Amino acid sequence: MELVTKHFGSLVVSENEMITFDLGLPGFPNDKRFIIIFDESADNKIYWLQSMDDGAVAFALIDSFEVLPEYDPLIDESQIEEIGLLDIENLLVFNVIIIGESLSDSFVNLKAPIIINNQSKQGKQIVVCNEGYYINHGLQECIESEGKV
Repeated sequence: MELVTKHFGSLVVSENEMITFDLGLPGFPNDKRFIIIFDESADNKIYWLQSMDDGAVAFALIDSFEVLPEYDPLIDESQIEEIGLLDIENLLVFNVIIIGESLSDSFVNLKAPIIINNQSKQGKQIVVCNEGYYINHGLQECIESEGKV
């Protein structure tokens, strides 16, 4: 299937790449089908969650555990029951990042990660129970403390 996007142009995607968010994402209830885009040739670790329902909607993401190995979200399992049984082999955890004009103007949302069951291809954004994680955590602080992104 062909997908025309604002940021990546025309893409050919297959149905097995599609991740479904039954409730959409907060603020985007009509966007339920997404793909993950990652440019392995780029020298950063930014992924993109591209809507298949609206080519103009894409979210910049980081792989939480790759970039922030100390990140330890406490998840109420009742929040993610509908995406299926999760184990370490089929669990993907991403955090949305807001890319500003400079690194000091960029933020990562540690409070509401995107959880994906890579086996069932179901996803959901949830709010973690941890204190100390914020929706606007400074990305520069993360990079300086972990040396990544």
